[in-house]
Amino acid sequence: MKLLNRATTAPTTWRNWARSARCTPDRIIRATHQSDLVDAVRYAADRGLPLRAAGTGHSFNPLVTTSGVVLDMTGYTGIVALDPAAPSVTVRGGTLLRELNWALDKAGLALSNMGTLEEQTIAGAISTGNHGSGLAHRPFSGQVLALTLVTADGSVRSCSPEEDPELFAAAATSLGALGVISTVTLRCVPKYNLRVTEGSLPLESVLEDIEAYAGSAEHATFSLKGWSDNASTLKLEPTDAPVSAEADRRRRANTLGEVRCATAGLAGRIDQRSVRRIMTAQLGGGSGPADYVDVSYNAFTFPQPVKFLSLEYALPLTSSADTVRQVHEEVKRFGLRTPYSITVRFSAGDELLLSPAQGRTTTYVNITVPRTVGYTELLRTFEAVLLEHDGRPHWGKAHTATAEVIADRYPGWKAFQDIRAELDPQALFTSDYLRRVLGSTRPRT
Repeated sequence: MKLLNRATTAPTTWRNWARSARCTPDRIIRATHQSDLVDAVRYAADRGLPLRAAGTGHSFNPLVTTSGVVLDMTGYTGIVALDPAAPSVTVRGGTLLRELNWALDKAGLALSNMGTLEEQTIAGAISTGNHGSGLAHRPFSGQVLALTLVTADGSVRSCSPEEDPELFAAAATSLGALGVISTVTLRCVPKYNLRVTEGSLPLESVLEDIEAYAGSAEHATFSLKGWSDNASTLKLEPTDAPVSAEADRRRRANTLGEVRCATAGLAGRIDQRSVRRIMTAQLGGGSGPADYVDVSYNAFTFPQPVKFLSLEYALPLTSSADTVRQVHEEVKRFGLRTPYSITVRFSAGDELLLSPAQGRTTTYVNITVPRTVGYTELLRTFEAVLLEHDGRPHWGKAHTATAEVIADRYPGWKAFQDIRAELDPQALFTSDYLRRVLGSTRPRT
């Protein structure tokens, strides 16, 4: 275990990926073995310091920031066990999704669904309620079969739907409030390819039966710009067809699209009219909407080097069409034009106590903006509409929701708080952010 000691070393600042949150903790402990996790927890507990586990920092809010101990999990990686017969894989919590995808590919396996970002750690992705899209698929935590957790007393507890199901329902999406996730066992499927098909439809034709659109493909998504009444559609379907020759180029084009958004955002600081001009300009060599086949994990993801801010809420699918209409109108009326899209995805519900999809088929509505001060107001305008429509925040995005506002939206809220009070009575794993969104640790009732 390696300690950075402020008494002998210059203070070390921890920052998240987007540079929207930072802290200078008393210690940063870099873990490479499970014993390091246990030692770090006991070190913090013995000194009365709060502890927060950190992955790659892809949460946009101060989920990790603390004046106590930051436990850096990025060196705690790798596969612990691979069971091709199940099939399943057990990995250490700091393992990147990208690394896991490569390892599974070599074994002829894959994950059934995931989001667009592969640079997250496994523990971070499940802890914040990450998800892909598809009505037949739960959020990413829905692929978790079991996990181990280092709790506040330094013990290592195992849980699954069969072994300690109450703890599992709380720990699989827990914001790091119950302990440090050590290992995660994930359900796998045989390796497969996806056909990626892009298109365009009038927004109203999508919203008039949003449930039908959500079920129109294995993985259906749509997005829209603030200046347009058309929706850009994206559908991914499993296929036996081989990977297309153009697959790599198409994936790179998605990354270049992010760079284009960043360029438009910078230009918009000088002239807002340039945002739309840049984003609607026809680039040389363009080949129209995508229609190609790629291996599943490459079809789901693409490299995202440009830093931005993002906000997302989960809504009931059955009432989400009117909400999407309203937020789109609010974005169109707003003075600043964001070059990024409003993106709409879907998932099945689950039973995890703090999952944004708990107990209901879900529509996720996301907006992304450049990292400039003026766009913060757009995020808040967008958020206000989603909160009015029974929205639950994505725990890793740049929301401002508080426990007082959202507690009643989670049927499992009290059950989670009871487990939190039992496992962490001294609030070892708390932070200012957790006090805002979960409240203070309280005695079990």
